[in-house]
Amino acid sequence: MGALSHLRIVEIGSAAATSYCARLFADFGADVQKVEPPHGDPLRRTAPLTPKGRSAWFAFLNFNKSSVVLSTGDAGAASRLRELIVGCDILLDGRGIAAADCPEIDLDAIKRDNPGLIHLDLAWFGDRGPYANFAATDSTIRALTGLVKLVGPEQGPPMHAPDFQIGILGGLWGFIAAASSVLGRMQDGRGRENHLSLFEASIAVTEYIMFEAFQRGDIMRRIGVNRFWPTFPVGIYETKQGWLGVTTVTPAQWRAFCEMLGLNELRDDPTLVMGVDRLRHVAEIEGRILPKLKQRTAQEWFAEGLRRKIPIVPVPEISDLIATRRSAPAAPSSRSPSATKPAFPPAPCSG
Repeated sequence: MGALSHLRIVEIGSAAATSYCARLFADFGADVQKVEPPHGDPLRRTAPLTPKGRSAWFAFLNFNKSSVVLSTGDAGAASRLRELIVGCDILLDGRGIAAADCPEIDLDAIKRDNPGLIHLDLAWFGDRGPYANFAATDSTIRALTGLVKLVGPEQGPPMHAPDFQIGILGGLWGFIAAASSVLGRMQDGRGRENHLSLFEASIAVTEYIMFEAFQRGDIMRRIGVNRFWPTFPVGIYETKQGWLGVTTVTPAQWRAFCEMLGLNELRDDPTLVMGVDRLRHVAEIEGRILPKLKQRTAQEWFAEGLRRKIPIVPVPEISDLIATRRSAPAAPSSRSPSATKPAFPPAPCSG
């Protein structure tokens, strides 16, 4: 029994943000039913793929859910979907990104029959404003919010990172809105409607960067691959065997890291106490720490880091992650268009 196991969630449409939002609810025990067409959510075919051709991204988004297969060609599909939504607590609606052949529904009528329904509607730019009817992608949203310009080597053009940060940010903001609506409904019994803009959710990161710039009297700029303003070292580094994720933010962490590597002269240098100070000496510091890190394996450094309370961790290979988790399920069968079937079994904890 999880903290939210009393909630029933229905997820429609195809959007990484709604899928991640729904997954967060599922992680806290909610009963999440994901509506898919017979050929499956389009995200099932999104790279990276496992050796068996299944989407690792889709699997990440959909742990602990069940799948409901509904075909628009089935005369009873709309009625079946209506029943699901009338009986749920929260409708996570990603049709503003991609409808994914979702059957048509009369939301106004559904809300009259379920006045406590919490509806989270998702679109790239929300439901109003000059961009409301524009389509976008994860990459274009990141570009509009100024985040692409900050990625890449110190000199030259910025780099496009093929990841899904906008979907994750949007899903997190959606979860906050929907969970807050649950608390509000506990007070007055009324449902809520939230319209989520992926652009506005993502620009919150830009606002944080601006705040940091005003506070520090500096601006965030590209400082090279595997380097992250405003502190150093923070990144992924090669060891004797495997790669190690390193984070040194506080002066205590920096001192402990230097002691672990046997670099007491760096530890005692008064010009390297703060992360912003170390950013001015990146080449010099890397020239000292990189050879040291290659003297032991990632697992050995991890064990030593735990003892010294340094936030470092071995970086697993994709094959390691696949070995510790169940593969994503095959696409739903079109032979059972209205059947509910478990599609996303709970994943074992990997620590």
